[in-house]
Amino acid sequence: MTNTLRALARPLRRAVPAGVFAAAAALPLLAPAGAHATTSSTQVYVWATDVNVRACAGVSASCPPIGLAQIGQRWVTAFCQVRSTEVVDGPYYNNWWVKVDAGGPVGWISAVYVRGGDNDQPVPGVSTSGIDC
Repeated sequence: MTNTLRALARPLRRAVPAGVFAAAAALPLLAPAGAHATTSSTQVYVWATDVNVRACAGVSASCPPIGLAQIGQRWVTAFCQVRSTEVVDGPYYNNWWVKVDAGGPVGWISAVYVRGGDNDQPVPGVSTSGIDC
């Protein structure tokens, strides 16, 4: 490398990290409207099949499934969980609902269909803080 090229490369090497950090800081500002913003997430396993993804936490006419969005027997990203309507499936029952992203619309599923935890208990490792929802 010539002395001229070395002289030009030095300022660029110093400028790149600063530019990378500036771009990373601006990314949340570029997110599309309605995008899910959260401070934490974790992977959870959905053990059942054909689990409805709902627009809100609970089972009611005001909280319908999101179109044809269903998930099952796969790992999904969980953002948070809240208490709502209890769901019973065989010997399992739970009044916690988990906000998830399974590669489709972000929505809510009953914690009864998530591996781990006990009846009427939150899913371990998933935030129960309202600020994450």
